[in-house]
Amino acid sequence: MKLTILGSGTYQPELERHSSAYLIETANSKICFDFGRGAVDQLLKIGLQVNQLDAVFITHWHPDHISDLLPLLHITIAAPADLAVDWIPRKAPLKIYGPKGTKERVGYLLKSSYLDHCEMDMVEIYEIAEKQEVKGLDWVVKSYLAKHNPETLSFCYQFESENKIISLSGDTIECDGLNQAIKNASLAIIEAGWSEEVKPKTHLTGKRTGRIAQENNVKKLVLTHVSPLYLKNGDPVKDAQEYFQGEVILAKDLMVFEIEAVE
Repeated sequence: MKLTILGSGTYQPELERHSSAYLIETANSKICFDFGRGAVDQLLKIGLQVNQLDAVFITHWHPDHISDLLPLLHITIAAPADLAVDWIPRKAPLKIYGPKGTKERVGYLLKSSYLDHCEMDMVEIYEIAEKQEVKGLDWVVKSYLAKHNPETLSFCYQFESENKIISLSGDTIECDGLNQAIKNASLAIIEAGWSEEVKPKTHLTGKRTGRIAQENNVKKLVLTHVSPLYLKNGDPVKDAQEYFQGEVILAKDLMVFEIEAVE
């Protein structure tokens, strides 16, 4: 099982870091978690077209986590495959999963772009609930309630395939859902948005992320969604290592991980 970091950044534009997007590839499937700014281009850089994606899971509907979703929809439902150059046609519908309200919000995107008249036979949209399991050909995703902004319904996700677990926090602070999502993970991708000095109320810090990962028996910790300010004035990896005894890695765009089996 392979994980590729498509976007490791935040809402602040940076040339070397795009917004949140993570690709997991199994023997039979290609699944993205979040689809922020730059995701389409990042897929092209690694030799994939969006029509090769099987599914997208959305953690929450903040723009830096879904801003390339409209281009994805456009390509999926309206692209002229008979006229396109080097085109890979979609073989099965794209499945989009997200929290309650996802269907309505996808509808807004399509209407705002004059795409609401297009046939949707190649897109399937599913709203999932807390602690729901979604099963694919060779994988299972479990959703857990995150704690981000009060007005935003947010999920953490646990992805399991061939006895291997990858956990993705989305945006969150400490909460039971995060603990459950990362429990015994082979690799956990957890946000560490700000330093302790900022005292964030809707994001984690390196120290908090390290502590949570250690308490939940995470094998390898990848810090993501780190603000440029934190990177400039602090050291999120060093902060996390104050608590986490395993390997800590700062996520970078196009970084690749081969995931080891859970013992």
